[in-house]
Amino acid sequence: MSHPLLKQEIHWVDSEASLNSLCEKWRSCEMLAVDTEFMRSHTYYPIVGLLQVNDGEANYLIDPTVISDCSSFSDILLDEKLIKVLHSCSEDLEVFQSALGVVPRNIFDTQIAASMCGHGFSVGYARLVMMVLEQEVPKEETRSDWLQRPLSQSQIDYAAIDVEYLYQLATILIQKLKAEEKLGWLAEDCQKLLFNYKENQGVEFSYLRFKQAWRLSNSKLAVLKALATWREKKARKRDIPRNRVVKEHTLMEFAMMLPEHVGQLRKFDGMTERMIRSDGAEIIDIINQSLDGDPGDFPDTLPRPLSSTENKWAKHLRERVLQIAEAFDLAPEVLMKKRDYEALTRFFMPRENPALEDVLEQLKAFIKGWRYDLLAEPLSETIYSKTVAAEQAPPSTD
Repeated sequence: MSHPLLKQEIHWVDSEASLNSLCEKWRSCEMLAVDTEFMRSHTYYPIVGLLQVNDGEANYLIDPTVISDCSSFSDILLDEKLIKVLHSCSEDLEVFQSALGVVPRNIFDTQIAASMCGHGFSVGYARLVMMVLEQEVPKEETRSDWLQRPLSQSQIDYAAIDVEYLYQLATILIQKLKAEEKLGWLAEDCQKLLFNYKENQGVEFSYLRFKQAWRLSNSKLAVLKALATWREKKARKRDIPRNRVVKEHTLMEFAMMLPEHVGQLRKFDGMTERMIRSDGAEIIDIINQSLDGDPGDFPDTLPRPLSSTENKWAKHLRERVLQIAEAFDLAPEVLMKKRDYEALTRFFMPRENPALEDVLEQLKAFIKGWRYDLLAEPLSETIYSKTVAAEQAPPSTD
């Protein structure tokens, strides 16, 4: 065995016949741990260098750079009966979609599972292995060249260790989730993750990633939306990172300042002569066309950050959620994110004298699935008590 942390053999898979044979074997498995290694420093799409699988018996390193047809493995990823274990899987999903044209089904994300088992929110893989398995896994090959051949022994060991311990993690986390009757919660969240990933592939949602977009009027937001959509399409077509087309803060400045002719683009940070020659006229056209559009088609302005008064109101919600999270050994962020507190505060804080049963019903628009079962009653009581207290408070003398 090449590395003291490895207890199972490593098999290098570099032929279609070998891969097909393994995939036939894996169809009878209940669970596979899966990971990917890729490069992405100068491209929009990840370039896959290695696919790793552990089936509970051995580690398999699949070389997609020499196997022209990986469709048998794609079928494994799509198999509804077979659990695919991944950790913090968003990048892996991109790799599978880009390299194989599929998004896996029936996934088990150990990062999500860890957050439901008292191990904290968004915990990294190496830290989770240390917390659960008390082993320190190597991290030095994380950013190495996964397209080089041959891979170094250190890279091979690193790749195999990743999936061998991932399988062990999943086994332990599944047992804990079953014992605490949370396995259904995990399945629901993993299914939601896949749904959101597919939904967010549309280029028209790109503008929502801009953190300062809430500052824009709806007409300027229409400009940002059009520019962000254009940039996304260009990045995909040219296969370069988004910021190599135009930097994010520069697009925001375009939307705020609304340049009217190509010459004005030289004033903006990061706009080189080459970029202006290739894309300048198109950028100005997009700005003008967006402003000339039907105001009824402009996107709604985005919610501003909460005021200090609203934040105080939201704090009571966070405190109640924290109590529930502690009672169920959950990371509080699993139950509600910042945007959820903001949405609840904006909706319920202005309400006057709501009936408790109405609050319960209205919460269904904000909280879904197992979270509603857990949060609806205590949160509705908190919201009701805060709203009634505000109604009964004496008028301010400020």
